[in-house]
Amino acid sequence: LNNVPLLHHTIDFLQSAGVEELFLLCSSGADALEQYLHQHKQQSNKTHENGNRIAWSSKLTIHLLRFTDCTNTGDALRELDRKNVIKSDPFILMQGDVVTNVDLREVMEQHAIRKKADNSAIMTVLLQEVGGWGLDDEDDDNEEDDDNNMTDSENPNAPNDHHHNNKSKMMQKNHYLPPLRSSTDDLLLAMDPTHANRILLWDSHPHNSTSSIPTIFFAENSSHITLTRNHLDVGIDICSPDVLARFSDEFDYRELRSQFVANCVAEEEIGLQSRIFGYMLKRGEYAGRMGDMRRYHRVSMDLLRRWGYPLVPDQYNHSCSGGSYHEASYVCERHLVYRDVSGGGHGDNGGRERKRSHVGRSTQLSGPLLLGPNASIGEHCHLQRSVLGPNCTLMDNCHVVDSHLWGDVLVEEGAKLNGVIVCEGAIVRSGAVVDRGCVIGRGCVVGAGVHLKEFTRIT
Repeated sequence: LNNVPLLHHTIDFLQSAGVEELFLLCSSGADALEQYLHQHKQQSNKTHENGNRIAWSSKLTIHLLRFTDCTNTGDALRELDRKNVIKSDPFILMQGDVVTNVDLREVMEQHAIRKKADNSAIMTVLLQEVGGWGLDDEDDDNEEDDDNNMTDSENPNAPNDHHHNNKSKMMQKNHYLPPLRSSTDDLLLAMDPTHANRILLWDSHPHNSTSSIPTIFFAENSSHITLTRNHLDVGIDICSPDVLARFSDEFDYRELRSQFVANCVAEEEIGLQSRIFGYMLKRGEYAGRMGDMRRYHRVSMDLLRRWGYPLVPDQYNHSCSGGSYHEASYVCERHLVYRDVSGGGHGDNGGRERKRSHVGRSTQLSGPLLLGPNASIGEHCHLQRSVLGPNCTLMDNCHVVDSHLWGDVLVEEGAKLNGVIVCEGAIVRSGAVVDRGCVIGRGCVVGAGVHLKEFTRIT
């Protein structure tokens, strides 16, 4: 994401929150993760380390847990409880696709106070208000126009900003679909705002036409119940160890949200209730999840628009820990164009000298845009809302919009890329056209003059 591995974003975020022990649960790819962690850790001392315990820095130790037989979240949490390695109360449970700048210390403090007063308060779910839910998928057709009309000062994920600032959009056929929400995301919440936003209903099934709330909740909560559909599940929870014990007791729970949370908040018997609360992100706090290509691109652009500060490229070398990915030193130029200015030295580029990106004088750059180290762009090109990784080369007359080129990518003369991801070492030959949703795998070659239709995958 923006030339930094997503795992690095996660580690830096947790380290800034004061986390001292991090447990990575993985069912596949453990060897690659272990190799990456050893290569990019900040702490060079390897004493008292083994394959599953890595001293990332002087303040953080990472444990790699290989759950190869787990096929769902429930199995992984039951296995985690069986190993009895979680000693912290509370602990942070975080999904692997989350990018955020929220301050977790306040959330954990509030959770601890509630837990001390009420032993049944076992979990706090982080939520972000992002606006209403779109009626159909045709909203995607207007995304490019939305981006073109958006100023840098407008938050694209705010619940009412677009409708308030541009009333004409209210007259469009389709309702506005906030960028951070999946087209299948349909979360209905019932909360009691007078009791720390206690969650009384969690319905995330998009095909349900009706939902029900036990009548006892109306009496217990003095009828102060708010129904809402404009909140995004951030993917971060503050949990007590009771959560793991509940999963071990209820062996049929497979999903954390649609089964565990939904059933816990619906329990009517007071003595058996497990209370779950919601924490609403404040103004200036950002969170996004990358469950698909659309949201991956939107989170990337939000960070380049500086909505996730300090998760911005010109702060990477200050806020991120270790590793060659942070040797680049970016500056933010006009129109949110980020360029690497750390020319000189060799870094991790196969011995090649690291140079500042080169851009042809006749090339048009429209931000948000990120140009990585050693990027070379020819004449008469057009680049808009895209990210170029290290050592990418674009020849003359190239057209790249809403695309991500990960590194060592070659795009030859006259090629057009619109809404695609191009992995390391791939080549797009002259005159090729790659339409939105396409993914070109590592080392793959798109031939000259080839036209790839939408959502094509090449591996």
